[in-house]
Amino acid sequence: MIECTDVYKRYRNGVNALYNINLRIDQGEFVYVIGPTGSGKSTLISLLDGEEVPTKGTVKVIGIDVGRLRRSQVPVYRRNIGVVFQDYRLLPSFTVFENIAYALEVIGMDKTLIRSRVRGVLNLVGLDDKGNAFPKELSGGQQQRVAIARAIANRPKVLIADEPTGNLDPTMSDEIMSVLERINKAYGTTIVMVTHDSGVVNKHRKRTIALEYGHIKADLPGGGYILDDK
Repeated sequence: MIECTDVYKRYRNGVNALYNINLRIDQGEFVYVIGPTGSGKSTLISLLDGEEVPTKGTVKVIGIDVGRLRRSQVPVYRRNIGVVFQDYRLLPSFTVFENIAYALEVIGMDKTLIRSRVRGVLNLVGLDDKGNAFPKELSGGQQQRVAIARAIANRPKVLIADEPTGNLDPTMSDEIMSVLERINKAYGTTIVMVTHDSGVVNKHRKRTIALEYGHIKADLPGGGYILDDK
């Protein structure tokens, strides 16, 4: 599903972000990627979603060598990847239903199928009654659930969650984790979650990959890791 082989990333400004990353994540896995600021987490995500290309080595996602894609091919490739950010990135003038539907409209999905998909993902994330609400009328946890629903509406094979609980209190964080776990189980979606949230990592134990100074410091199949949140 996801394979990084001898991956190095050096930016044009001379910063070395990743060194000799060898990593395999299988279909249907739920994996945490953790590490302090500057450890290479954001760079790894950028390689997976095609925003960056490796300086050396190969990054393959669903069998596609991402680093060899032409820029014109990246938007099509990204239809296989859902991404959830810490700051939600919802369109404030669109309702919840419209926010999710828009992500499907831009790829040309049939309107009847769009309505069905939107209703389905709203049910999955527990927001059946919020379709006509606007983002400002929702709590932070509800807005994040809308963002997750939007990211999975096209049934991506991989969901990248970049600090999805970063702005939420522990109760809301648990709710988001429950949603992500339901998606993982219901759709078999491979989930890669970047996080600094030690409470989540140690309470909801899953395979945990720890980065430090661009290297893989640990890869713990059973999860559980003491994080430095600073």
